[in-house]
Amino acid sequence: MIRHTFQVISIPLLTASFCLGQTATATKPGSAPQSQTAPAPAAASAPGSTSASAPGSLLPEGATVITIDGVCDVSLSGTPKSAAQNGTAGKTGTAAKAASPSAGNDCKTEVSREEFEKLMKTVAPGAPPQARRQIANRYAQLLTAANQGVKLGVDKDPDFTEQLSLMRLQLLMQDAERKLQTQASNVGDAELKSYYDQNPSAYEEVTLTRLFIPRTPTDPKQAAASPDAKSIADKAREQLAAGGDPEQVQKSLYEQLKNTTQPPSTKLGARRRGTLPAAQEQKLFSMKPGEVSEVFTDPTSYVIYRVDAKQQLPFDQVKEQVKQTVTRQRIADVREQINSSSKPEFNEAYFGPETPTPQLGPAGAPGAVPSRPGGSAVVVPKPGQPAATPAAPPNPK
Repeated sequence: MIRHTFQVISIPLLTASFCLGQTATATKPGSAPQSQTAPAPAAASAPGSTSASAPGSLLPEGATVITIDGVCDVSLSGTPKSAAQNGTAGKTGTAAKAASPSAGNDCKTEVSREEFEKLMKTVAPGAPPQARRQIANRYAQLLTAANQGVKLGVDKDPDFTEQLSLMRLQLLMQDAERKLQTQASNVGDAELKSYYDQNPSAYEEVTLTRLFIPRTPTDPKQAAASPDAKSIADKAREQLAAGGDPEQVQKSLYEQLKNTTQPPSTKLGARRRGTLPAAQEQKLFSMKPGEVSEVFTDPTSYVIYRVDAKQQLPFDQVKEQVKQTVTRQRIADVREQINSSSKPEFNEAYFGPETPTPQLGPAGAPGAVPSRPGGSAVVVPKPGQPAATPAAPPNPK
C-alpha cells in the first residue's frame, strides 16, 4: 500500500519535471545540430527503457544510476528504514543501500537502472532519453524531502495513516477506471456498424449557403434612421428562393443597410449535427437540397440558409467517431451498473434529513455531452437504440 501511495505522491512532481524537460530540450534558434553517433548494437531493453541505442542502455539492470549522499532514513518505497537497515552498508532491496546516519559520508541511497526505469514507466512512459536527468533530479529532491519527513516522524502522525488509506482508495478507483476504459474501447467492427446503421441521422452532413443580415447599424448614432433590417431580410429570402445569386444578394443587403463593412462569404460549407444552434439545426437537417429556410433571428442578426446538398457520411469515414461514441456509452453503462450495485444508508441522527438535490439542466442529464455554443446538450443514444438527438463533433470545413 505504501509503495503505491508513494507513486501517487510522486507523479505530479515528476511529471511536471518531464513537461519542463520537453521545453528545455527543444532546439534553440541558431544552435548547431547535435552530432550523430553510430547506433549501439541491439540489446534487450529493460522495462520502461526507451530504446537499445539510448545512452546507458547497455548498463546492467543492477547498475547504480543515482547516488544520493545524506539520504538513509527512507526507502525507495517511502517506508522508514529499520535500524538494521540503517546500520548496514549493503544494499536494500535491489540496488538501494544506506549506512548509519552517524556514518558521515557512508550515509547514502543508491538507485539502480532497473528501479529508475520502473519509475519512468509509471510517471512518464513516453519520455525521451534527454528528459531522464530532469526527472532523476526531481526524484532525488523528493527522496531528500521524504527522508526529512521520516526524521521528523511525519509517518507516525495519525493523519498520515488516514491519508495513506484515502490515497489507496483513490488509486484503486483510478486504476479501475483505466481498466474499464480499456475494456470498453475493445469494440468489434460488427457492433460499430450496427450502431451506425441504427443511427443514420447522427452521421448526416449538409452543405449550406447562408445570408447574414446585421440587426444593428455600424454607427449607433444612426440607429433611429436605419432601414428596417427584418423587411430587408424577408425580401432577401424571396430573392434567394427565386434563384438569385447569393453573393449578389448578400452585397445588396449590406448596401441597403448602409453597412460599410465587408460582407461575409455566403459559402458556409458542410456542417454536421452539433455545429449549429439547436433550433436552427433541427429544421435545417429536415430540409431537402434546394430548399430555403425561414428567416432565423439571432441576438445581433438575421440569418437565412439554403441547403445545397445533404448526405450520410460513409461508415469508413466516421468509424473512429462511432467507436468513440459507443465506447463512451459502454463506460457510462458500466459506471451506472457499479453505482447501482450498492445502496448506502445514512444515519439521519448524525447527518440530518436529506435535502433536495439541485436539478441539473439538459447538460447534466444522463448520457448528455457538454453544451455546444448556441445550443443545448445532446443526449448520446445507447448502442442498439435510435438517436433522439444525434450528437457529432464539429466538422469544420
